Amino acid sequence: MADENEEYLQFVAVHKSQLEFAGIPLHFWKSIHKKLKKETYDAGLFFTMAKDGDGILKVFVTSEGGMKVSDPNCVFLIDHAWTYQVNFARAQLKTVPGLADRMGSLMGVTKDEESSQSSQEQLIEAILEKMWSFNQNYRLKTTYSESHMYQKDAHNDDEHTPLWFVMDEFGSCIKHSDDPSFAIGILHYVPLGMAFSLLWPLRDMDYGDEVTRDYVAPITEPLLRDCSLLSWFPDKLEDENWIKQLTSERATELVREELSAMQKKDWQGEVYPNLEITELTTATPDSEKIYRVFTDVEQVTDFLTHPRFVLVDSKEEADILWIREHFKDFRSLQDYGKFINQFPSENSLVCKDLLAAVCQNATPYGDGKENDLLVRGPEWLPVTFNLNLELPLFLDHYIKRKKRGLDNHWICKPWNLARALDSHVTGNLNYILRLRETGPKVVCKYIENPVLFHREDVGQVKFDIRYLVLITSAKPLVLYADKVFWLRFANQPFSLDCFDVYAKHFTVMNYQDSENLKQVHHHEFIPMFEKQYPDHRWADVESKIFKMFREMFEAAICDSPPKKLIHCSQSRAFYAVDLMLKWADNASNEIVPQVLEVNYCPDCERACRYHPNFFNFIFSLLFLGDSDGWPVEKLSG
Repeated sequence: MADENEEYLQFVAVHKSQLEFAGIPLHFWKSIHKKLKKETYDAGLFFTMAKDGDGILKVFVTSEGGMKVSDPNCVFLIDHAWTYQVNFARAQLKTVPGLADRMGSLMGVTKDEESSQSSQEQLIEAILEKMWSFNQNYRLKTTYSESHMYQKDAHNDDEHTPLWFVMDEFGSCIKHSDDPSFAIGILHYVPLGMAFSLLWPLRDMDYGDEVTRDYVAPITEPLLRDCSLLSWFPDKLEDENWIKQLTSERATELVREELSAMQKKDWQGEVYPNLEITELTTATPDSEKIYRVFTDVEQVTDFLTHPRFVLVDSKEEADILWIREHFKDFRSLQDYGKFINQFPSENSLVCKDLLAAVCQNATPYGDGKENDLLVRGPEWLPVTFNLNLELPLFLDHYIKRKKRGLDNHWICKPWNLARALDSHVTGNLNYILRLRETGPKVVCKYIENPVLFHREDVGQVKFDIRYLVLITSAKPLVLYADKVFWLRFANQPFSLDCFDVYAKHFTVMNYQDSENLKQVHHHEFIPMFEKQYPDHRWADVESKIFKMFREMFEAAICDSPPKKLIHCSQSRAFYAVDLMLKWADNASNEIVPQVLEVNYCPDCERACRYHPNFFNFIFSLLFLGDSDGWPVEKLSG
C-alpha cells in the first residue's frame, strides 16, 4: 500500500501541471494513475456506440446504475488511433499497413470495391481533406504561463511542432454539444512516452443518456464559437445573414479589444529610455578608443577580430552588450553608457503579427474597390490576418475570394518562430481553422505567382532572399542595407499542388537533414537572374526592395505604442529581412517584392563561412560609423 501511494505521489509530481491545465478534477487523479499504469481501457463496460433515429452514430451511457460525477472511478482512457506530424501524414497513409483503410472507415470515407492504385490515392486525398474534423493536438513538452505558451528548448524542433492525433472509433464518435455532458483532456504519460485522452463526466448521467463534449471548449464569445465550429458545422458559410456578422461593428470591436489586450501584454516589462537624453557621440574611425564587447553569440566570439573591439567575460566591464536574450532595462544603459544590440519594442518588427499590424496601419486600405481582396496594407505586404484575433475578418475575406474565383491558398505561420517551423500551406478552410489551436498564428495569402529561378538540376523553383538591414538610430531614422544578400531555393519545381511537399513550397533547407542547400552567391545570382529575365535589371529590383525596407521601418517608428520601435541613444541593431519576389496582380510584367519576416539576431553561419570579416563590418558600421569597405547602401538618415 505504501508503495502504491509512493507511486501515486510520484505520478502527481510529474504530471500535476498537465492534469491541472486539462481541468481534470482532483478526485479522478488516483483512478487515472491506476488505469494508465495498467493501460485499462474499460469504457466499453459503461458506454456503447449506437445509431440514433436519424441514423447518426453516437455514444450513450449503458451502465445500469448510470454514472455519478462524484465517483472517482468514472474517468476513462481513450486510445489514439493515429498520431502524426502533418508533413508526414501522406507518407504514413501510404506506407503503414491498414492505416488508410481504418481512417477511411472511421471518417466515413469509402473507396471503390475494386481496389486499385487510383482508388487508394483518392482515399488518401479524401482522408487528408476530412481529417481536420477529427484531429486533436498536443505538443511533446510545453509549459504554460498566464498568457503565453513557451517551449522549454528553443533549439528542439520537435517541441515547436504540434503532434496531431485521431482518437479511436469510440472517442471519435462522441458528438459536439454547447451544453456537454462530458469533457476530454490530453495527458502525456511520461513512463510510456505516450499521450492518452481522458474522458470524465460533467454531471450525473442516467442510463441511455448521450455522451457529448464541447469541441471548442475554451472559446466563449458567440461569434468566435460559430467561426471555430465551422469545421464540423459548415452550413453557416451559406447563410448570408451570418456572414454579414463577420464584419459587423461588434465583430470589429471584438478585434480591437483583443488586439489592444495583446498589445498591452507585449510591453513585457521593458523600461524605456529617457528620450530627452541626446545621442551619445560615436567614436570616429580614427579614434583610439577600444570597445569592450560582452557576447553570448558564438559567431561573434569566433569572428570578431577588428582591432577596435575586444571581447570581455562580464557584462559589467563591457561597453557593448551583444546578446541573444531579450534585454529590458534600456534606461540603465544610458546611466552606464553601454550600447546594446537591441531596440526597445523591436517586437513590432520581429513578431509576424505585430509586423503586419504596423505595416497595415501605415497604409490605408479597405476603400471598397475590387482590389481590396488583393491588398491589405502596402503592396509589398502579403494579405495578412492575425488568425487568433482577426478570425471573423479572415473568414469574410476568404469567403469573398472564393465567390470571386480567386486563388485561396494561404500559409499559416507562428508569430514567433523562424525556419518555417510549424508552417502550413493549404486552401482547406477547416485545416486553417484548426491551426488556431496550436498557438498564435498569422495567416498570409500564399504567393501563387512568384518569380521563379531556373535551376539546371531541378527546373523552375521558388526562392527567397535575405537582406541584412542595420539601424543606428530610430529618430531620426538612420538605416543601411547590406548589399551582400543571401539566397535560398526550393529543391523541387514549383506548382500550385502537393502543398505538404516541403521541398516544393519551402526554401529553408539548411536545417533539414534530408534536404540539400543550394548555394548561389549574390554576385553569381545577379547575372543569372538578368539572363533569365532580360526585361528586368537587378538594380531596379533592388531599388524596389530598398524602398520597401525604408517604408517598413518608417512605419515601425511612426505607429502608435506599444507597437512602435522606440528610439534609444544606446541601441544599435541589425535584422535579417526575408522576402520573395512576385509578379504584379494586375497581370503586368512588373516585379513586386514581398516581405515575409524580420529576424532578430539571425543565424550568420553562411556569412561567416564565406566572409570571415563579416562581424568586423557589422560592428564597424554600427559603432564606428564606418562600413570598413563593405558594400552597403544608406537608405535613410
